[in-house]
Amino acid sequence: MSTLPPTLDSPEPENLSAGVVRQTVELLALLCVGVILFRAFAAEAYVVPTGSMAPTLLGRHLDFTCPGCGFRFDVGVDEEAHSARPVCPNCGQSDFDRRPGVVSGGDRVLVQKLVYEFRAPRRWEVAVFQYPADLSQAYVKRVVGLPGESVQIVDGDVWINDRVARKSLHDIRATRILTHDGRYAPADSNRYPRWEFRRGPKLQLEPSGWSQGRDGFHHELVDYSGIDTDDWLIYRHWDPILERYGPVRDHYGYNGRDLDSNNIVKDVGLEARVRIGPAVEELSIMLRSAGDRFIVRIPVGGDEPVRLTRNGTSRRIELRENPLAVATVEETEHLVEAYAFDQRVAVAIDGELVFEPFDYDDPAEPRYNDESPAALGVRGGAMAAPDLKIYRDIHYTSSLGAIHRHPHGVSEPYELKRDEYFVLGDNSPVSNDSRFWASGPVVPRSMFLGKPFLVHLPGRVMALEVFGRSVYWIPDPRRIRYIH
Repeated sequence: MSTLPPTLDSPEPENLSAGVVRQTVELLALLCVGVILFRAFAAEAYVVPTGSMAPTLLGRHLDFTCPGCGFRFDVGVDEEAHSARPVCPNCGQSDFDRRPGVVSGGDRVLVQKLVYEFRAPRRWEVAVFQYPADLSQAYVKRVVGLPGESVQIVDGDVWINDRVARKSLHDIRATRILTHDGRYAPADSNRYPRWEFRRGPKLQLEPSGWSQGRDGFHHELVDYSGIDTDDWLIYRHWDPILERYGPVRDHYGYNGRDLDSNNIVKDVGLEARVRIGPAVEELSIMLRSAGDRFIVRIPVGGDEPVRLTRNGTSRRIELRENPLAVATVEETEHLVEAYAFDQRVAVAIDGELVFEPFDYDDPAEPRYNDESPAALGVRGGAMAAPDLKIYRDIHYTSSLGAIHRHPHGVSEPYELKRDEYFVLGDNSPVSNDSRFWASGPVVPRSMFLGKPFLVHLPGRVMALEVFGRSVYWIPDPRRIRYIH
């Protein structure tokens, strides 16, 4: 059998092999150039060294799993790998002597480097900048004060130009701090229940259609003897430091139990994933903010409007859309969010606001002895709440750990000049930020390096198991997340 002679379209095997090698080398070279250009002009990776932005961003820490409720939480460590005494922020369990934490590094984040070449930093967004007192160090904080504004911290809130700075729903989700997760039932729930079932205007204990199981909370229709009344699932806050019921305080599980949490937080919120049966008539949410008590009533499958009362008095609201108004003969699932943050009440269902946020500039006289800041109520038939969480807002402090200084923007407003910004850390009790810099509290715009947008290599780790045995620990891919 004869063979065809070599042609220009049919190269010799040696030439073909050489061409493949050359193409591979060229591809690798182009890839290296692309990575260099991407890093130089578009994005760069940073490692978060400390916990000043916890829980948004984690520095080096220990991972713990609570033996009392199964909740996972983190406790920061210092440069010498020493950590504070751990205490579960979900149930208050503090016996971890025989359960050492797993050492984890800081979060690795990707930073958009050119974003501030085209626009100015915005309030509430996280930014990376050069530390004004040492330009060789890069800090990551949240922007709160903008050029030309006067900024002051009042009772834990940020005030701008003598008015409280309110957050959008998007900003609330970025800054909220988890206080209790109903999916993790504490071992001592029978003795110290975190949830109570009450009904009626006087919040009586019995009878109630609510019950709690391994898959969350359930409500069934019970005989109310003809009385049209709310059936409430009420949260009772257990103080993990004082080990008793009490108001929500600015405790961070990340800081352990060695740091005082003496500041009572008035800004609270509730998030619930609910399954609503066709016989449910109304869904209600109750929030307490210091001396104020708000109740939002959301009709189900009817034409009645959504209603808001403040301390028993009806308030006028601008309605948007009620997804629960659509009548159905089947069970439907929804995500319900309600917040009383920054003198603003906001309620959303499935990610969309039900009414325009209700703002008030005349908070009632403070009453800080309330251990039940949030509740979920229902009228009618079957409903389930398998996922129910309580949140609080950041409470900005006037001291750095146990060190008392004369902070900027606390006792009096600080006036920002042109191209000057005021920044704060989410973990306020331990964050060295604009409040405490001896050289001055401002970050000039020229020192901003970029905006972190992605935790691409989480500090929190998980065990890699083979044949039922833990081989080694790897970064938890479930913690890869966007930064807001």
